[in-house]
Amino acid sequence: MRYIPTTEEQKKGMLGEIGVSSFRDLIEAIPTDVRFKGKLNVPEAISESELEEKIYRLSKRNADFFPMKPLIGAGAYRHYVPEAEKSLLQREEFWTSYTPYQPELSQGTLQSMFEFQTYIARLTHMDVVIPSIYDGASATAEAALMSLRLTHRNKIIVSSLLHPHYRETIKTYIAPHDTQVIEVWHKDTLLNIEKLKELISDDIACVIVQNPNFFGGIENLTQICEITHSKNALLINAIAESMSLGVLRSPGEMGVDIVAGEAQSFGIDLNYGGPYNGYLAARKQFLRQLPGRIAGETVDVDGKRVFVMTMRAREQDIRREKATSNICSNHGLNILASNIYLSLMGTDGLYEISLLNTKAAHYLEKLLLKTGKFERVFDYAFYNEFLMKSKNSIPTVNRKLLQNNFIPPLEISKFYRGEEFKDVLLFAVTEVLNKDDLNRVAEILSE
Repeated sequence: MRYIPTTEEQKKGMLGEIGVSSFRDLIEAIPTDVRFKGKLNVPEAISESELEEKIYRLSKRNADFFPMKPLIGAGAYRHYVPEAEKSLLQREEFWTSYTPYQPELSQGTLQSMFEFQTYIARLTHMDVVIPSIYDGASATAEAALMSLRLTHRNKIIVSSLLHPHYRETIKTYIAPHDTQVIEVWHKDTLLNIEKLKELISDDIACVIVQNPNFFGGIENLTQICEITHSKNALLINAIAESMSLGVLRSPGEMGVDIVAGEAQSFGIDLNYGGPYNGYLAARKQFLRQLPGRIAGETVDVDGKRVFVMTMRAREQDIRREKATSNICSNHGLNILASNIYLSLMGTDGLYEISLLNTKAAHYLEKLLLKTGKFERVFDYAFYNEFLMKSKNSIPTVNRKLLQNNFIPPLEISKFYRGEEFKDVLLFAVTEVLNKDDLNRVAEILSE
């Protein structure tokens, strides 16, 4: 009975309460031709000790991530997480914070949301921020849907250097809509500006550009913004690596209308593919079309500082079919993690770490070129990721790195086809790789 929540007697009681005699009666309204037939492919029950042994054997198949230094990013970046943050996140009162439906009982959750909004607003120079969207991919897709509602147009332009997973998510979100996605191929690792000028028209709802892009390239958002706005379309800036905001000019200063970002780099470690925490930031005039909730600050009847839910546009519990989105989760612990991280770093700390990432990436690129085993595919300005063409086979490079506790870079041909991408790797560098590590990588790959 340890894993079965209800007894047969309890089941009968519940069925009787709703007026049916059996489970089969309960599903009578479902047509028989759409019901599952046969037996589910679920293993038979095993004892607790057998289960423990099985899980242990599975866990031993995993590599120990701590001593392995990653040279891969592509939307998942390993940054150092301060011990102070880890300690504070262990406080059990933070584990249970969820959606703040009752403000009088959710002051801590609301304050955490408010502080996160403030940080992201300062970093992006945008007016309003929605925290707690599933991830950067769904935030970008929600931004695309926003643009359709705001412009009443049916075409969107997407850069081919937007993260491939983000592009696929956009296609999934807009599938029920009569919307055309126009993909603009890159030119020397940046958005093809001339092609964008050709394609921009009065029926374009938005242009979606990632910066830094999937190859780490730094886009000219000011120029892209001017072209986009020439036809009254909206410019959406997707940010997969938010640490870049520490050194790059903010999207709001360059005229971006909507920012769809991923906050994983701000104090959220990588664990089996997650967790992530997306956010949306926009101009104030787009407030009502944002798919989320905004926490605000005010005072109570006694004049004390309090926090309230200022706007809830996405909640299906109150708006149902009129809701801008049916996202209803709240990544409370992830928001808190980013708050603690950004509080500890401060403006100067975030700048220093971002600058270190940039310098370290350029340092590794120079070392790899000196080995004679790599060459540039394109010459472009980048943040902390860059492309390198290997003169050795990719399996050889991967084997050498893994044998020396480095997670290999991304083989770019998995996402981009063409002769120019054959044997090309996408390297990522963060502060977890010190100078000795970078020298060691170059030494290993020069052999």
